[in-house]
Amino acid sequence: MSGTYGAVRNRSLAATRTGEAVEIQRILFEALRGLCADLGVHEGDVVRCRAGTPSHLLLETPAGRTIALERDWARFIQVSSPVQAMTPAADPAVAVRA
Repeated sequence: MSGTYGAVRNRSLAATRTGEAVEIQRILFEALRGLCADLGVHEGDVVRCRAGTPSHLLLETPAGRTIALERDWARFIQVSSPVQAMTPAADPAVAVRA
């Protein structure tokens, strides 16, 4: 068996820069999943980083709320590479209802 592994790279939410939108792929701990659920963030959601400080991230949730999350917690949330954030007008389900 070869000693090489696939180039699977995990990216942490803590590394997200202001203006980037990322998809939450995995929340590593049950307690953190509960905290995120209370804040309205779940695996599969696309969130946008509105601002960051050394200790916190301000994230825009899919519902349009802005929440603060400590970077220490954000380290344990795996995210995608930056994606194009969906706006409500771009959501096909909303367009059908309009």
